[in-house]
Amino acid sequence: MKLVKTDRLPASYCGADVKLSVEGAFRIVEDMVTEIMGDQHIDGVTCMREYGGMWVFVRNRIEMDQPLEWMETYTATSYISSFSKIRLYIDTVLQKEDGSIALKSRLEMCAVDLETGKIRKSESVGVGDKTPPEEPMFDIAYSKEKPVREELIDEITVRSADIDYCHHTNNISYVRYFMNQFRVDDLIEKPVKAIEVQYAAQTHEGDRLSVYRCSSKNEAFVIELEGTKAVSCIINR
Repeated sequence: MKLVKTDRLPASYCGADVKLSVEGAFRIVEDMVTEIMGDQHIDGVTCMREYGGMWVFVRNRIEMDQPLEWMETYTATSYISSFSKIRLYIDTVLQKEDGSIALKSRLEMCAVDLETGKIRKSESVGVGDKTPPEEPMFDIAYSKEKPVREELIDEITVRSADIDYCHHTNNISYVRYFMNQFRVDDLIEKPVKAIEVQYAAQTHEGDRLSVYRCSSKNEAFVIELEGTKAVSCIINR
């Protein structure tokens, strides 16, 4: 099963250059992913209410092959590309009117038990024969790089607007925290070509997060809570 939607890029998903921003890209991907999971009755709300579990992101890699402009028409397609005993992979691709790829994403997720916090098997939350994978529409590979933490560059308090329906920090809030480490003019002059966000632990309202720059062949950051890694990212520009 594939979810296919055609739309025009709204201003709220654009950055200062009036093109699709990194945060906007993550929003489109998350909206598509949650909708197709809802169509297949394996979404986060169903997971909580019917299975006593919760979906969490493990990592998401987005590659922005070419820019999308404000008001430009695009077609978004999302589908399950594969799953294992404990992992679910959902691909999303944005194509221009000529069929060329503007953006591609591969999101890795797993389910955890609401009571124990332990990882659940995919089949225990509805993934299986009724959710067959589709043939991938593109090639994409997660980074093997392991950046090393360096200097502290920012501190952030998680606020109520950062919290999602699972009562932990929304995945997109972390993207905003990372992108706020760049200046606007710098992003316009040298836009992001690829970003991979890796999620390690949950954080909650009121938590004080520390943002560190990492040594890397690209650009990388890590966010920690009381000395423990919560989320990291690697950015290619």
